[in-house]
Parts: sequence; C-alpha cells; structure tokens
Amino acid sequence: MKIKVCFVTGSLSAGKTGVGDYSLLLADACRGKGIDCSTVGLHDPDVDDRIQESGSLRLSSKLPWRQRLHEAREWIERFDPNWISLQFVPYAFHHRGLFRDFLRVFPQFAVDRRLQIMFHEIWIGEFPGAPWTQKACGALQKRLVRKLLKRTRPEVINHSCAGSEVRLGKAGIKSTHLPIFGNIPLVQTRSKTRFLELLKKAGLKISSEDRENWWILGFFGSIHQDWEVETSLAPILAAAKQLKKKVAVLSLGRLGKAVLKWKEITQFRETEVSWAEIGELEAESMSNALLNLNYGLTSTPWDLVGKSGAIAAMVEHGIPVFVSVAGGTQNAPLVIGDAYRRLIHRVNDDLRETLVAGLAKGTPREGLDMVSDRFLQQLEEKGRAA
Repeated sequence: MKIKVCFVTGSLSAGKTGVGDYSLLLADACRGKGIDCSTVGLHDPDVDDRIQESGSLRLSSKLPWRQRLHEAREWIERFDPNWISLQFVPYAFHHRGLFRDFLRVFPQFAVDRRLQIMFHEIWIGEFPGAPWTQKACGALQKRLVRKLLKRTRPEVINHSCAGSEVRLGKAGIKSTHLPIFGNIPLVQTRSKTRFLELLKKAGLKISSEDRENWWILGFFGSIHQDWEVETSLAPILAAAKQLKKKVAVLSLGRLGKAVLKWKEITQFRETEVSWAEIGELEAESMSNALLNLNYGLTSTPWDLVGKSGAIAAMVEHGIPVFVSVAGGTQNAPLVIGDAYRRLIHRVNDDLRETLVAGLAKGTPREGLDMVSDRFLQQLEEKGRAA
C-alpha cells in the first residue's frame, strides 16, 4: 500500500516554532521522495482565522475547538491519508502544556487511520530538585500523555533525546529514536574571505594569514541561564594556551531572551577571549559561518542533545560541539543521529587533552534526507507487518 501522510501539530507558521519548521521540512522531504503529504496546524497563534494553501491547513488558536475539529476533519477526510503523523509538544496546544481540549479532539482524526507520534517533548518535573510546581504540572501532563496513547493506540512512537527515552521507558511506553535535523541547508563551497569580512563587521579583525592561529567557537541561537562560562571554557582556554591559540566566541542567530545572559558572559576573561555578536543571517551566510567555525558551544543539557535543532545544524556542518550542562537524567546515554555521535563532547577533565591531541571536524552532511528515509522506513515496515 502506498504511504500517504498527514502531519498534524500546533503551529505551522514558518520560522515561529522549531516543531512547526520540522514538520514542514519533513513533509517537503517526503514529497520529494514521491509521498503524498499534507500538513495541519491545529493551534496556530500567528493565524487570525484560517489559512488554507496547497497541501496545508493552518487554524487559529483563537477559533473554538469544535470549529477546528470540524474544519480539520473535513480536510483530512478529503485528503484521506493512511497515516497521521502527530508532531507532539504539550505546549503547542496549551500555554501550560495541559492539552485537554486537544485530547478531546485529536483521537477523532485517527479513527481508521494508522498513527505515528513523534514526542519532541513529553512532561516536565522529573529531574532532581524540580520545583513542586513543575512536578505537579508534569504529573498532569504525564496523565494526559497516557490518555492520548490509550485513546489513539499509535503504531509508531518516536522520541528525539535521552531525557524522553529514559522517562518514556520508565513509564512503560516503548519508543524508538528518530533524529532531529537542522534547518540550515549546506552551502556548496566554504568561503573563508566572506567569513572574515563578517567578523570584521562585528568588530573582530582576523587576517587571512592569521586565521590558523585562532580557535573560533560559536553559539547558535539562544543561551540558557544555567550555562556557566568558567566551567565551560576553562579546559578549552587551557588547551588553547598550551597550543598558543587565540580564542574567539561568536553568537550566531537570534539570542531572544538571552540578551542579558550574553552580556554577562562576554565580561569573562576579556584579555583571553574575543567576543562577537553576529546575530541573524540569511541561510546561505549562516551555513558559511558554521562551516568556518572550529568548534560549537551549547547550553543544551547532555540528556537533551538530541532534541536541539541548533546542535543538529552545527554537527551537520561538521562542527564538534561541547556540552557542559549535565541535565536531569542520571547516567543519560548520548542520543543523536549515528553519523554525528563522534562530534559531541562533554566538557570535563579529559577535554583539554583531547583538544591538545587534535580534534578533527566531521564531514558536512545534511540530516533531513537521512531522517525522512528513516521516518518512511518505519511506516513501510509497519505496513508490511500488518
């Protein structure tokens, strides 16, 4: 039986949410492989009423749920998919992640259709020292997730990171890993000249001849408040000093609410580190900038590495990424696409020696094609087993 998929999520406004962009890109990749796909955004805060385009329906979060149910149901019945792919985040359907209204509506879409659920996030509050408010909210979210699974009985359940893998497993929910991919297409040719011009505009002057004497590290996107600059950079600076390398740290992309955090960390060791805020760039320029980095920095915890689109973009560009935040999952495994595992490194006592010995970059490769292949393969396997 030919696969025909309808992707369902909260917001599908391009550039507004990571999960929305993931859904749109995955649907486009599947179309490129000859698969009929449509997309439905059930709870889009960036739509005033509804937007219906070729292959896509976006419904405003302001519309009554009953109306959204009617319109989405008609859309899905006309398209008549044999698979529904729910790209799930609790907060995509309610500001506190308590998605009761969605839970009343969604199971009606999945009647007589096969269902795959991708858990981009699950419930909160299950980490050491979590505030009681998060524990209470998380307990309610967990109960709703269980109800969702009981009412819809999905044939395929996927997760993106170690935190979800461990917590779903402890809850008795069997799931398999489906990687996240980056949303910055690789440029064909790396330009050192354009990169150095970009740095110059940001106040960091490095000549072409002097470039090899620098380690240029970069954040891509926001920076969490719990990222500790001293702990994270100390072994890197120790290795740089031993190898007589100069160090620069860039902020690439949108900082969002982390503007004050960036201002705070740029006061650190100003005589040893050059700091430069690059900001948002067109996709081609961003890809070129990523290709020219030596290493990547992230404030994403170890157990959430797999769910970070920023990390996915960096490793797809061949950049080794340093993870310094442990996260709330004890003994968490490294969960990321197999092709990128060797590019993820913990910031610990061994990192200095690793850097001194020489840490090679990886071969740039886009993840979307690999992820879409794996996504379709699991649907095909279930189809053959039926």
